[in-house]
Amino acid sequence: MTRLHELQQRFQDYLIGTSEEVENDIISSENALAEYRLGAYYNACRIRLIDILALDYSAIEKYLGREAFENLALDYLRIYPSRHPSVRWFGQHLSEYLSDQYDREDSDFVTEIARFEWARGLVFDGEDANAIVQIEDMARVPPESWPNLRIKFIPALRWLDLYWNACPYAVALDNGETPPDRQHNEIPVRWLIWRRKHNPNWRSLEVHEAWAIEATQQGASFAELCEGLCEWISEDQVAMTAAGLLKQWVSDELVVRVEF
Repeated sequence: MTRLHELQQRFQDYLIGTSEEVENDIISSENALAEYRLGAYYNACRIRLIDILALDYSAIEKYLGREAFENLALDYLRIYPSRHPSVRWFGQHLSEYLSDQYDREDSDFVTEIARFEWARGLVFDGEDANAIVQIEDMARVPPESWPNLRIKFIPALRWLDLYWNACPYAVALDNGETPPDRQHNEIPVRWLIWRRKHNPNWRSLEVHEAWAIEATQQGASFAELCEGLCEWISEDQVAMTAAGLLKQWVSDELVVRVEF
């Protein structure tokens, strides 16, 4: 068993490009040298990993073109070899690679597309919610309980702060549509990404809603939301605004539990 395990380890090291010792374990023949025999597996592994990366980052593949994407994927594989038992996680470091290693004028833009595509994949794979709170559930909350009301969001929810319009750009590419012109903001825009009815959804947030969602995830009550929202909303409108946000979140199927 030890011998088999060691052989498997050498073969794995060869496939990810960290060692060629396994060549000593392969018999050469007149028709094929050991390195050629191994090369078939080596190349097949890389082709498969490139295809996996293209599935996770389909918009980047369309943006760069297949040949440039393959070159990117091979260089990424050199720096971040696939070590997880599941290839699902092979692409988890791509945005980091693009930010640190990708030498192109538009690297910041491509990095943000990668961040969006990876987050979209994570919410697609995210844990299911046991139940979704409906509008009628909110109507059952007693008026005197609203100040202490707290809600819990679904597990399959994330947000990103992006300077570029990477989200609509990536979606247009995936849908085969002409993407909008690239736009850069001096202040980042927060994008909410979540799964609804088995499909990823996303939308941009205004500053006050971005703050409210983050505060809610940290356990803020309805009264605390109202207090914090006063930074952007007048005092006479803040309760209505906070209630409107809660209604929006329920309608978006973001809320899994209500506590009061």
